Amino acid sequence: MQQWLATTRLTRQVAETAFRARGRRHLARLDRSDGRCQTRILFGLLHRARNTRFGLDHDFSRIRTVADFRRLVPLSTPEELWRRYWQGSFPDLAGTTWPGPLPSLGRLPASSLTGLQAVALSRDLQKAQRCALQTALALLGNVRPQARLFSGRFLFLLDATAPVSPSGEPCDPRALALQRLPFLVRPYAEVALPCHPLQREVTCLVGDEECLLTLLERMKQLTGEESHARIWPNLIAILANRRSPRAPKDSLRARVSAEVLLLETVFRPEGPLAVEDPRHGGLRLLSEHGVYFEFVPFQEAGKPQPRRFGLDEVEVGVPYELVVSSPAGLWACRVGWGVSFERREPPLLRLLEVPQPHVEVAATVRKDARVSFPTQLPHRPGAGIPVALPEKFGHSPWSIPVDRG
Repeated sequence: MQQWLATTRLTRQVAETAFRARGRRHLARLDRSDGRCQTRILFGLLHRARNTRFGLDHDFSRIRTVADFRRLVPLSTPEELWRRYWQGSFPDLAGTTWPGPLPSLGRLPASSLTGLQAVALSRDLQKAQRCALQTALALLGNVRPQARLFSGRFLFLLDATAPVSPSGEPCDPRALALQRLPFLVRPYAEVALPCHPLQREVTCLVGDEECLLTLLERMKQLTGEESHARIWPNLIAILANRRSPRAPKDSLRARVSAEVLLLETVFRPEGPLAVEDPRHGGLRLLSEHGVYFEFVPFQEAGKPQPRRFGLDEVEVGVPYELVVSSPAGLWACRVGWGVSFERREPPLLRLLEVPQPHVEVAATVRKDARVSFPTQLPHRPGAGIPVALPEKFGHSPWSIPVDRG
C-alpha cells in the first residue's frame, strides 16, 4: 500500500515540489559557507574519535588548534593505516581509527597509489555521502527547474565490490546503497548492477563512469538500440562519478545526447570530495560535507615533513597533493590525488595526478615498512608538545611525562 501511494501522480508531484524547495535551501546554505566550516568539521571528527586507538596514540584530547593537529598527527597513507590499525582487527574495525558501531565495511581492491584494503562505512560517512548526493541533485534541479525528475525512476548503479559486516558476512549492497540516498528519493529509486539494468522508465542515472559505460553497452545488447533516447526517452540527467584523476567524462558524453544533463561527481570511498557546479563551470570542493581537507604543495610532496595548508591558505593555480581526514577512519591520509584551485570562493578545482617521483618515494617507504613495522604509532613531538611514552595508551594531567629533549 505504501509503495503504491508513493507512485501515484499526486504523490510524485508533492515529492517533486518538496525536493526542489529543499534543494534551493540546501544550495543557499552551501553558498553561505566559508572556510571556518572546515575547522568545525576537524574538531567534530577529533571529538568523535578521541577514545579510539588512533585517538589515544595521537592525544586527540590535547589538540586545541589546527597547528596542534598537524604536529601530533603526521601524514600517512591508507595502506599504513591498514597495516598499523586495521589488519590485525579486520573485519571488526570499531574502535581502531573510528568508533563503533560500524554497520558495514567497504572491501576495496588494492590501489597502486594507496594500497587501501577496506574502509569503514560508518553512519557518519553515510551521512556525508547522503549530503553530497543531495548537493548534486540540488544542482541538477537548479539547472533544470522544469524537468520532472520524479515522473520516472532514479537508477543507482552498484560496482562489483560487495560490502561486508563486522562479523565478516556479506551485506546487502542494495539496502546499504538505499541508506545513502536522500529520504525523498528512496521511494523512487532502483539499485542495480550494470549487467542487470532497469528497463523501466528512467529519468536519472547515477553511478561510476565505468559502470555507466558498461550499462549503456549492456542495454545496447539487450535492446538492439544504438541510442539511449530510444531506451529511456525521458532520461533527464546523468550523475557520473569519477574514480580516477585522469578519467574525463568525454567518453561518456560521446554516448549521450546533448539534451541530457551530465554532471560530474567525485565521491570516493574515503568520503565525498567534489561535485560539478554548472553555475560556476567547474568542480566544487565539498568543504561542508564531513571531510577535512589539507593540501601539500607538489614540490614538497617528497619531503618527510612537508608543509600542510588548509582550505583558507591555498593559492590559485598552485598544484597540491590532496590529504583527507574523514569519518571513514582516515587521518591526514594521502589519497594519491592532486588538485589545483581555479577559484577560492567558491572553491573550484581541477584534479591532477600526483607526480611520479612522489609515488616512487611512497612505494619505497611502504616496501621498507614491511620489514620492520611498529606495533603502534606514537605521535610526533612538536614545539611545546611533550613526547608520550610508547607504552601508554592514555594520559591524564598526572601522567604526562617530562619532555626528554
